[in-house]
Amino acid sequence: MDASVRIEPGRSRGFVPELQAFWRAMPDKGVFGVLLAAWVLLFQYYGWTTETAGQTGSLFDWMWAKWSDATNDAGHGKLIPWVVLGVLWFRRERLVKSVAGVWWPGLAGVGLALALHVAGFVVQQPRLSMVALFFGAWSLTGVVWGRETLKATFFPFFIFAFCVPVGGTFAQGLTMNMRLWAAKATKYLTDDVLGIQVVRTGTNLMDPHGYFNCEVAAECSGIRSFVALLALSTIFSVLAMRGFWKRAVMIGLSVPIALICNVLRLIAIILVATAFRSRAAGNFVHEWFGYVTYMIGIGILLLAARWLGEKPLPPPP
Repeated sequence: MDASVRIEPGRSRGFVPELQAFWRAMPDKGVFGVLLAAWVLLFQYYGWTTETAGQTGSLFDWMWAKWSDATNDAGHGKLIPWVVLGVLWFRRERLVKSVAGVWWPGLAGVGLALALHVAGFVVQQPRLSMVALFFGAWSLTGVVWGRETLKATFFPFFIFAFCVPVGGTFAQGLTMNMRLWAAKATKYLTDDVLGIQVVRTGTNLMDPHGYFNCEVAAECSGIRSFVALLALSTIFSVLAMRGFWKRAVMIGLSVPIALICNVLRLIAIILVATAFRSRAAGNFVHEWFGYVTYMIGIGILLLAARWLGEKPLPPPP
């Protein structure tokens, strides 16, 4: 079914009028709403095994608990749904133009998502069910509005992947490697470059005089900043860049930037603790300097984007 109302580009009418125009332009909203509500209710009441959860079978309760647990480094998951809505809003004109009506092959995606959820439910792996939840909701857009809408909504729904918790014991092998790399790099820079003696035992960094004792724990591995920077670079590169290789460079930069920022934070802790001869001073930097490294990481990404910046599209003939 074609939309009877079109959003006219180039006219700024304010958020509420734009939202009203978009709402009128999208057909079959009630059908999609009913299907999506039924899909959500499935995961609300049969999201994962209640015997394991102890209190509820809701996948959403499990997700919220993981996002709220600091050891999982997944607090950004609470923001991702709002980011997805923002990207969908940014692409609203494309969404309206993509509508073509019911596309029955989209049901295959819903069936695949349902099978994935059943597998996750049986093996008690809620992360599989999270993927099934988002994949099934995306497939419903194709069922109701067509194949082109499925293409137009692929990237916004892909962003939901950053909701899946990857910290804690789930990524212990990855975080251990990141912790060891950060500890070794920090010791090299402090010993050989800054001339500050540091004793390293595994992932532990300490001062012979007791001014600091830093354990590069799992939550300090850099996985949190890595996921946040990966999400930011992915969203920014897809929305702002047209060249595939430029997008790949921006996304790939999130890995070294996250590792560099983590080493900078560790060095800052050692420098402050040594300068003030106080472990408390080092602990203060440990608690607050992470925000500074986030800003440094974002700044590096913006500089890279400026260096990779594309020329504006030529005006239409």
